[in-house]
Amino acid sequence: MPGEIALVSKAIFSETSKDKKFFEQDATAIAHVIKNRFSRPERFGKSLQEVIFAPNQFSGVGSNEWKKVISGNMTEQEQDIYKRIVQITSGVWRGETEDPTGGADHYFNPKLANPSWSKKMKKTYTSGAHDYYKE
Repeated sequence: MPGEIALVSKAIFSETSKDKKFFEQDATAIAHVIKNRFSRPERFGKSLQEVIFAPNQFSGVGSNEWKKVISGNMTEQEQDIYKRIVQITSGVWRGETEDPTGGADHYFNPKLANPSWSKKMKKTYTSGAHDYYKE
């Protein structure tokens, strides 16, 4: 379990808004999206690695933010953010945190993208930084 928490937390760090007004709700929602995908192995992969490293699924994976958290080369503020992400992820994985996304398995930043798939899915939540959708 600790390795799973670390992997999910790194993915969340690379994806989530670091803006204080969105951060907690965004990190919580992204954790739930990853968990929701993990609960559907027939669709998204049989392991967390398959879910997180699936091509074109999490744009933060492989990004500068990803490299930063993998290497541990973070500012003090980013280290604090990462520690909080680990706490959030742990709570989600233990089932202690209600899913604010209503079961979403997709999301995107509407300021940066407008994917065609979003028109075919139900929008279930917005964190202020990302919009969340369910197939």
